[in-house]
Amino acid sequence: MLKCLIIDDHQLLIQGMKALFAPEDGIEIAEATHNGHEAPELLASGQFDILLLDISMPILEGPAVLRLLKEKEISTPVLMLTMHQDIKHIRRTLELGAMGYILKDAHKEELQEAIEKVAAGKNYFHPKIQDEVFAYFAGKQQNAGTEVQLSKRELEIIAALAEGTNSEQIAEKLFISKNTVRTHRRNIMQKVGVKTSAELIHIAMERGWI
Repeated sequence: MLKCLIIDDHQLLIQGMKALFAPEDGIEIAEATHNGHEAPELLASGQFDILLLDISMPILEGPAVLRLLKEKEISTPVLMLTMHQDIKHIRRTLELGAMGYILKDAHKEELQEAIEKVAAGKNYFHPKIQDEVFAYFAGKQQNAGTEVQLSKRELEIIAALAEGTNSEQIAEKLFISKNTVRTHRRNIMQKVGVKTSAELIHIAMERGWI
């Protein structure tokens, strides 16, 4: 019997999950909480085979829970159970140690497969997001060993661009000249291999620069 700890702030979902699995399924929602701060102590007891974790929660969000588990060196497999299906959320949780990602509209069979695989130390990704996940990993592999190196100033300029500011406003904010800002922007785009600010911001979000 796989014993699951679920951390989610929606009580109806928790109740539904508890009622979803019968003993013959080999899965039990053994404990539930809406407070991510409780995760280390609960998982340290050793009674859970897997953690089902939401992303958006009022007390402590999913990524912060993952960071907390890494700090405490707790290695219980984590399956993200969420409605978020954009690559930014997926990337954040995978890089923080989550082994699987499934959407809350999944069928019982999909959820059961996800729990069984992740509890066994394997990855599982919901069919709706598989293409995004594989594209992300393919991009990481392609860029391995050729990671773009950006200076602190260049990262500051990228962050300012993401806020919608123009070169003149960035110059005022960073106390540098407009020509210096333009030079930095040109150098950044050459390094990253893009031609527009929109492309730059998109890549910056994917790679976690902003």
